[in-house]
Amino acid sequence: MKLAFITANYPCAARPAAGTFMRQFVWAMARQGHDCSVISPVRWLDRRLGPFPPRIAQEEAGAGAPVTVCRPRHLTFSSLDLGFTHTARWANATFYAAAIRALAQAGIRPDLVYGHFLYFGGHAASRVGRRLGVPAVVGVGEGEFWTIRPAGPTRAAREMKRATAFLAVSTCIAEELERTLNVPRENIAVFPNGVDLTVFRPRNRAEMCRKLGLPEQTFNVGFAGSFIANKGYPQLIEAVSGLEDVRLVLLGRGQHPPHDPHTAFCGPVAHADIPDYFGACDLYVLPTRIEGSCNSVIEAMACGLPIVTSNGRYMDDIVDGATAVRVDPTDVRAIRGAILALRDDPDRRRRMSAACLEKAKTFDINERARRVGDWMQSLIGNGRT
Repeated sequence: MKLAFITANYPCAARPAAGTFMRQFVWAMARQGHDCSVISPVRWLDRRLGPFPPRIAQEEAGAGAPVTVCRPRHLTFSSLDLGFTHTARWANATFYAAAIRALAQAGIRPDLVYGHFLYFGGHAASRVGRRLGVPAVVGVGEGEFWTIRPAGPTRAAREMKRATAFLAVSTCIAEELERTLNVPRENIAVFPNGVDLTVFRPRNRAEMCRKLGLPEQTFNVGFAGSFIANKGYPQLIEAVSGLEDVRLVLLGRGQHPPHDPHTAFCGPVAHADIPDYFGACDLYVLPTRIEGSCNSVIEAMACGLPIVTSNGRYMDDIVDGATAVRVDPTDVRAIRGAILALRDDPDRRRRMSAACLEKAKTFDINERARRVGDWMQSLIGNGRT
């Protein structure tokens, strides 16, 4: 198939961490033999972050599979509710215009278009699909439908009727699509996120500690994500306070106290380096309050780390009782208790690690790409637009 992926979230030199999950998905689809192109419009305002990326570039997805990346420029507007309209709707229009212009200029005629997140990508993809007469799939990974707020649920439901089908990354999201946007259940397929198991795999803990300069004799707790309340960062910091032999390995961005005695590492790292940092850890803790399909938890499981995470339904498609201790993400005592229970029970950690490695096999990104490809092919074969 010839596939065009439309997204506002795709890595570039100025924003290397933006949309790494999207790049991994596109690359996996390309390795399945599909002709993949990415249309990722760049805001003119992004010039303040560094040089613009090239308008057209080629990426190597592995196994000799190329991916064409087009980055047309588009104008955005402040997010303002003017009463009679919202300025984000103007940005939707310029994003779509940039996407359709890039497809024409690059001579890309896809068999199917895929847009990630309801807005901007999904909205643009649904319009492009209607214009070109090809199926349009909207990929929905928002744990909360925050991208529809400028449009409002009524307008969003009307605009999303242009889409052929929806790819939800969790059962909860599929239910929310039915409830909020009135999407028929038969138009929704659920495919939880996947990871590259050749990259995310167990490492030798001692070797990784020495390589990264992390302590070997302490109980190292990994965390990946923004240092914000929704990820449970404040509760995690409080939960380990006073635990002399526990050290945090915090992979992400945000405000964190300098010289915190419980922190062995704090800062952003390249996606390719995350497995090494996970390899230096004994446990992964993410008391997140809302998720779509949490890549970092899947990545940690694939590295063999036992998990402490939330008891919310949004985690049900990923973890189970054998792989994770589930806690109320707002309960500091529960988080602390879970960390201590696993710290003091190495046999339980070994059992959970084995269960995590087995569970991670069901999230192989290449197998996910194969199944998604078969589903997309069925949409094309049925002539659905």
